[in-house]
Amino acid sequence: MKHKLLIILTMALYVSGCSDATHAPLIEQDEVVLVEVDGHPITLTMLEFLMEARGVAEDDTEQMRQLLDELIRLRAMANRAELEGISQAPKVRAERMIKDIEVQYVRYLEHFQKENPIGDAEIQQVYRQQVQRAGDLQYRLETIVFDSQSDALAALSAIEDGSSEFDQQVAQAIDAGHQVLQPNWIDRSQVPEDISAALAGSEVGDTVPALMPYQDQWVVARILETQPNQVPALDEVREGIRRTLTREQNQLLIDDVFESAEITPMLPLDGAGEES
Repeated sequence: MKHKLLIILTMALYVSGCSDATHAPLIEQDEVVLVEVDGHPITLTMLEFLMEARGVAEDDTEQMRQLLDELIRLRAMANRAELEGISQAPKVRAERMIKDIEVQYVRYLEHFQKENPIGDAEIQQVYRQQVQRAGDLQYRLETIVFDSQSDALAALSAIEDGSSEFDQQVAQAIDAGHQVLQPNWIDRSQVPEDISAALAGSEVGDTVPALMPYQDQWVVARILETQPNQVPALDEVREGIRRTLTREQNQLLIDDVFESAEITPMLPLDGAGEES
């Protein structure tokens, strides 16, 4: 791509072959410079990056010229910001440094993913585990939602010891302003392990013998009906599993790099040096 771009740009634009690197510490000595704006270079790599980001084809000379013009205008405004001292304002410097950190963070993760791709064997293993955990059935529940864990436990205990029935608890909950819901079908992979085990050991009409967490609330549930679980084919969920594994892999890397980093506090800690 570089050779074709160079030919096009040589004919259509003003191309320079060298730059003053003192103005651009991110630019290598051997980079191809397309134009300098007040002595600051705009390189072929910069144009290629913008073309890729905007989806501009290498044979679209008109779009290429527009992008180069856009880069020139951006550079000219940045030069003016430097000339008038805006670039060195504390908040501006902080923003520039953070953006630089963010770019390196994202690009290193991309590099790491390329060097350590998620294999199909890993995806298949996770798929088998998910299918096993989902089980053979889907469940439709009726749930009573409590704000207080103690109230939910009291209702569940009353049902389990026979002093109350689920329908009675529903009526009391409605009178007390609690929500009574019938959510969509679920399988056992969608709930915590203890709830999954409780569902597996219960039948239609049973009250689930464990509280189900729901956001910051607590749920007492009864199984209304079941149906065979329709497990999606591996190809339907392959990319979702890959994305999940990639996120997990990235998080492990981030944690490992954080733990191995040498972190030196440069300001005194709160309370340090105070007499006891």
